[in-house]
Amino acid sequence: MGAALDPRLKLQILTSAYNKVFPITSEEKVDIVKMNLFLLFDEYKAKSAMSLKSSTLTPHELLTESPLEDDLNDDLFELENSLKSGPDNSKSILETYLNETRLEMKTFADMEVLSFWKENHHRYGELASMASDLLSIPITTVASESAFSVGGRVLNPYRNRLLPKNVQALLCTRNWLRGFAEFEGNIEDNFDI
Repeated sequence: MGAALDPRLKLQILTSAYNKVFPITSEEKVDIVKMNLFLLFDEYKAKSAMSLKSSTLTPHELLTESPLEDDLNDDLFELENSLKSGPDNSKSILETYLNETRLEMKTFADMEVLSFWKENHHRYGELASMASDLLSIPITTVASESAFSVGGRVLNPYRNRLLPKNVQALLCTRNWLRGFAEFEGNIEDNFDI
């Protein structure tokens, strides 16, 4: 989903990648990603509607409120969004975003995607919030690297026929024992028993 929220890639990169890897089922896989993207967006819209229900202004109220209270540009963006999401318009912000022409990778090679969503928050609303939440999840490989390095110490040449459930029990026991500060001695000595 992260690739779809990059305005330089959108769904085109997924379509291209799936066509190379799974040409027969590529359309189905892109549709699944798109469907999940719409489901997540609907959840964000519902969450946003519940939190802003009492503070939503009508277009008339937006025009008649004092420009000294807030920035005039903010009011214009809010007016535009309230008119876009009116009963006559059946397209969601997500559909509008996906149908817009994607940005050229060559022109915007150094673009920070999170900055794009922050700068366009008034234009995309809940979609910008969803994109910021999804794209700000840190990606790390430390846990998997750590698991494999521990596995090499548990499964050694003398214990290479352990069942997976026994290896899991050893790792869980090891983690449980290491969590206590008063434990003294070498844990590796206890595994040889």
